Amino acid sequence: MSMPRETYLHGHHRTVLSAHSARTAEDAAAFLLPYVEPGMRLLDFGCGPGTITVGLADRLGDDGYALGVDISEGLAEEWSKRLQESGATNLEFQVDDIYNTELSSDQFDVVYGHQIIQHLGDPVGALKSASGLAKPGGLVGVREVDWGTFAAWPDLQPLRDFRDVYDAVAIRNGGTPNAGRHMLEWMEATGNLADINITTSTWTFFEEKGKNWWGEQWSQRILHSDIAAKALEYGIATQPELEAISRGWLEWKDAPGSVSCFTHFEGLARRI
Repeated sequence: MSMPRETYLHGHHRTVLSAHSARTAEDAAAFLLPYVEPGMRLLDFGCGPGTITVGLADRLGDDGYALGVDISEGLAEEWSKRLQESGATNLEFQVDDIYNTELSSDQFDVVYGHQIIQHLGDPVGALKSASGLAKPGGLVGVREVDWGTFAAWPDLQPLRDFRDVYDAVAIRNGGTPNAGRHMLEWMEATGNLADINITTSTWTFFEEKGKNWWGEQWSQRILHSDIAAKALEYGIATQPELEAISRGWLEWKDAPGSVSCFTHFEGLARRI
């Protein structure tokens, strides 16, 4: 059976890596952290630049082990930085395809994926493969955004256009921008997960520092990341339209009383 060839929506332009490298285990995996204990073996699949993985590894202690895997071969430099900066001796990174993983099944106490399933053409297949790497009784945690919950004030047309472009590119790539709401459905469909629990958390940007960061990084990503490249390639948007969206993000962050938010869905289950 041939597996889909995935297209990562964001790519790894410096504007993307800068934003994703700001993520920590504390803000990205808070729902999982109470269950991560010293001495455990943990897998972070679709780990990206690895900052979340570093935080998870720190919870495992010297007797634990964390492995971050990602299909993108262009992350080696980022991983090297994480290892050097953290000094972690219980942490490794490697290129791997979760559909056709070279890892042995039944070996991890915890398997975690952060905002990766939304980009995959076969989310259930990926979840089933990933959860199969957990030991029976092991923990499987997945966190996914649901872009359909995005709200912003002022209600600017360029931000509406941003949502249309984002969704259209994601869907054309084979992904699911509203992945969060499908979390329970997908986890149940794997057939190897039990005691599934779904929680939600919201990212809200209203303070000046947060608004500046959020607005400025999206004003750049809509011009320079793979979202922009694919929007142009697919004929979803023109360069002037992307530039108008970019200006809209800057207008939003500087507007009095501006705010934006969206919801993440967090699935936690036990491997059967």
